[in-house]
Amino acid sequence: MRVALVLVLIAAPLAAQNGGGAASRLAGRVPPAALPAIDSLIAAAVAESLPSEPLVQKALEGSAKGVPTDRLVNGVRRSLLQLREARIIVGRAMPDQPAPEAHVAAVSAALARGLGPAIVERLLTVAPNEPPGPVLHAAADLVAHRFNPDSAADLLVEAHNKGLHGMRLLDVAVAADHELQRAGGRTHADALARVRALLPNVPTAEVPAAVTRRRTKGS
Repeated sequence: MRVALVLVLIAAPLAAQNGGGAASRLAGRVPPAALPAIDSLIAAAVAESLPSEPLVQKALEGSAKGVPTDRLVNGVRRSLLQLREARIIVGRAMPDQPAPEAHVAAVSAALARGLGPAIVERLLTVAPNEPPGPVLHAAADLVAHRFNPDSAADLLVEAHNKGLHGMRLLDVAVAADHELQRAGGRTHADALARVRALLPNVPTAEVPAAVTRRRTKGS
């Protein structure tokens, strides 16, 4: 879980690089038949002032997995649509300023993981000037473990209000998952209630040394 979040946080600065060198990075790593369509999608993102790095990463990841050309292009196209939707969501949450590209990239990643737009917008509104990657990733993790989306958001908002920010919000998600796995048949609601009772003193999740080094290098 922590590894995935670190990748999101490291990718945030890259999101500001609108298409620089994308063609050269994809050449030889993406099927030649897919390159014209993917280049066109990246060019569209650049023209719309959207972060293009998520599209580059989507193409590289799909190609590495051997995804067929048509599915690869469609995957990148879906990512562009999610970026467009993400900018709208960020604009609603931050109406008085241009949508930061790092926010747009983080929201797009959350949408790709299945987090609902209403939940995303609510979490952005709680702390619009903070990097949204950690809280959105924590929410997506909770939903992936079948916690009720609204209840998960409630817990994260309460944790934030009690002074937990950034990576500490991921600790909240980890704590909820650990509570769910405890012996005794604890329900999702029970697990959330237990973590809520611990706030703000949830334990810090262990981070592998290699991940810690990447976090330091990417900060």
